Amino acid sequence: GMEGFTSSFANSCNASFANMGLMLDKSKWTQLSENLLFNKSLPTDFPTGKSSFKLDSNATEWETGATAIGQGKTTVTPMHMAMITSAIANGGVLMEPYLVDEVENADGGAVSMHNPKSAGELMTTAEAAKLGELMQAVVTQGTASSLSGMGYSIAGKTGTAETANAGNNAWFIGYAPAEKPQIAVCVLIENSSESSSTVAVPIARQLFARYVK
Repeated sequence: GMEGFTSSFANSCNASFANMGLMLDKSKWTQLSENLLFNKSLPTDFPTGKSSFKLDSNATEWETGATAIGQGKTTVTPMHMAMITSAIANGGVLMEPYLVDEVENADGGAVSMHNPKSAGELMTTAEAAKLGELMQAVVTQGTASSLSGMGYSIAGKTGTAETANAGNNAWFIGYAPAEKPQIAVCVLIENSSESSSTVAVPIARQLFARYVK
């Protein structure tokens, strides 16, 4: 059958995105990825891995299509995906992540506190809003529909990545509530024999249920 753009996103339709990838300018595609912090160090005060995006100008149609669905030579860390998710939830503005919110003395008084700090605009407000709409469709009509019925709206995206000589990497990224986000999450199950909808989404559901009040 036929898939529109929203339903392709909601249902993780690889064929749709592989075909769209063949229509993209490879140099602009690489630049966009680097604008989203691929091939760069993340703005954190603790060590993190570096995500990688590589697509040669002479890449074959197969390599281009594979890259368009998040495979090919692309590698990404859970921290990076959580940061992109939080930027979408935050209207396009990326915040610097930190691990310690406050240091207290023995009497419970605050010795030092970490104040939230912006790392800059990762995307425009309009782009973030559009991605949020697409991610809500994943929950209302797509691969993360088991997250519906929580009493608040959730935006998310599943991903099931094949790995060489191992099982799948099952991913879910998302935030909630969609209209006024409190939390952004990234769930990764490595070497899974199941899809992300089966193993990653239920974990995200528990996280949202525990955190969102």
